[in-house]
Amino acid sequence: MRIIEQETIDYIKAHINERPRYKLAQRMGVSVKFLYKIMHECDCKFEQKRLIPQPDKKRDEQITILYPDHSVREIAVIVGCHPSTVGKAAKRLKLTHSEETIERLKKNSLANLKKAYEKATISKRVKSWQRTMQMEKFRVISCIPQQTRFKFADMPIKAYHAKYNLITKHGYFAFEGEPYTIGYDQNTHRMNEEYYKNKYGFSFEEDEECQED
Repeated sequence: MRIIEQETIDYIKAHINERPRYKLAQRMGVSVKFLYKIMHECDCKFEQKRLIPQPDKKRDEQITILYPDHSVREIAVIVGCHPSTVGKAAKRLKLTHSEETIERLKKNSLANLKKAYEKATISKRVKSWQRTMQMEKFRVISCIPQQTRFKFADMPIKAYHAKYNLITKHGYFAFEGEPYTIGYDQNTHRMNEEYYKNKYGFSFEEDEECQED
């Protein structure tokens, strides 16, 4: 644990009312928390109220000229200060916008509100759709009835085409409800089934009637 020298503590007590206090803490190499700890432990008198900065007359003049025809943000950019500074000055000086400026700002505000609403709505709908699709996929995999009419593909398109070719060109046949199981009988022109097993995950089952024969 770091030990603060008494000389440092005495200096802080003597300059406890310097503003801003965090700069005093930085200068003395201590934390703001430690600074306030000294404030509450010592018997020294300290001011609770913050010093109110004096208005900048030159800046006030600029704001007064610009305010009727410009927004607070526009003035802040021109003058080179924070928008809140412009807002406080306008309130203190009792400044008002012209009717044209008020109308322009209303239109801009409505346009921005519409854009924000559209973005938020689209984002919300996309997230909702993604959650719904995830739940529907889970239901399909778990053999639970779906809550929407959305149909999921049984298999990737390449696997589907491979299966289609086996059925239409080589005499294989499909099993209902088992997309990756393919049947064959004595009329089937047998292909390299190991290839299809490894590449697409198909399994091949012989027709029961052939097995009985």
